[in-house]
Amino acid sequence: MPGYQTLKEERKRFGRNHYLEVSRKKLNEGDARSTEFILVTRGWIERDGSRKWSRFVTLPDDPEMVKWLAKAIQEV
Repeated sequence: MPGYQTLKEERKRFGRNHYLEVSRKKLNEGDARSTEFILVTRGWIERDGSRKWSRFVTLPDDPEMVKWLAKAIQEV
């Protein structure tokens, strides 16, 4: 059965109740295939502590793409 597995995640809070999260996830496709990707999520934290997301972007698991993105963010 297909499903997602979180391999690693880091979260940073900002503002009053917002967060930015970067995580590496694996999509298990059920037939011995799996695909890893990077997920960047922006969201907010409810009063009960639960996290809600408002926006996200997925990136391919490509070291060159990650390197380019990190450089582009630093230069903007």
